Amino acid sequence: MSTVDEAALMPKEGSLDALHGAVAEYNAARPKVARDMYVTVTLLLGVYLLFSVLVLYLVATQIEEDWTFVTLAALIVGGTFVWKFAVAPAKRFQQTLRDRMLPLVFGFVDEVQYVHGATPRFIAGMPGKEFVQRDRAVHGDMIAGVHEGLAFTLSETELSTGSGKSRQTTFKGVIFHFLREEEFPGLLIAARKPNAVHRFMRDLFGGSRLALVTSGNVEVDVSHEFRTDRAEAATPIVQGTLAKALDYLASVWRDDVVRLALTGRECYLLVPTRKDFFELPPVDTPIDFDRYIRPMIRDLVTLLATAQLVRKIG
Repeated sequence: MSTVDEAALMPKEGSLDALHGAVAEYNAARPKVARDMYVTVTLLLGVYLLFSVLVLYLVATQIEEDWTFVTLAALIVGGTFVWKFAVAPAKRFQQTLRDRMLPLVFGFVDEVQYVHGATPRFIAGMPGKEFVQRDRAVHGDMIAGVHEGLAFTLSETELSTGSGKSRQTTFKGVIFHFLREEEFPGLLIAARKPNAVHRFMRDLFGGSRLALVTSGNVEVDVSHEFRTDRAEAATPIVQGTLAKALDYLASVWRDDVVRLALTGRECYLLVPTRKDFFELPPVDTPIDFDRYIRPMIRDLVTLLATAQLVRKIG
């Protein structure tokens, strides 16, 4: 990754100045919103607590004792709705901030767009089965734009299979989608190696239709396996820049192993994260630029640096 200068991808001073101004404006308005939230929570929960005590007393003294536990359970459930109602204005205030701030955070990206909860267009065409199985997808914040000719979409996404007790999360993190300069004539995936149980089940039901190729990078091959339906076209890519890009990401993104898929000109980069990628502090906490904003910028710059490298390999 020495061919990519991350410092050159960082926002310029003009964008940073505008962002500092937005943070200062938010921090100035935040205390009143926080105070209003505390007053609303205290009043609503206080009234609800008195109401609950009265209801429980009447049930315990006027109705059969067996109903006391049922009533208590119902009141606890009701309390969660009261809590959500009380903090809703503060949540809306924070989402308004995100709507206004995140385009500024990524102001160095051309044609930047931000939405929350929308389904990205690329998800329907993303390879499944051997890459990432999914029956259901839930999406959070999404950023799209163009950076130095690279059109991309970044989406916070959770993928899962099954439902109820059989529900299993197959991926939770950030999906980074972009178009490469060269078209790959087939499908190439770089995914975390399956454990012994998953490998046994895959082999039991016919194995993989994709051929296995190696990168020659021991550290990458230990954690990933590369599979493709066009081995002759995939080998020089896997043994070239692709392995270097994955090795680089593994050194800066330590939550889990990154997955990648190439099909045609499209590239899907799946980066698992344990935290909210666009996380902001609670409304009662002022935003510190270096603690909350700069890490967001660096995370996106890291992905952009990797994408700029991967999109040029032939």
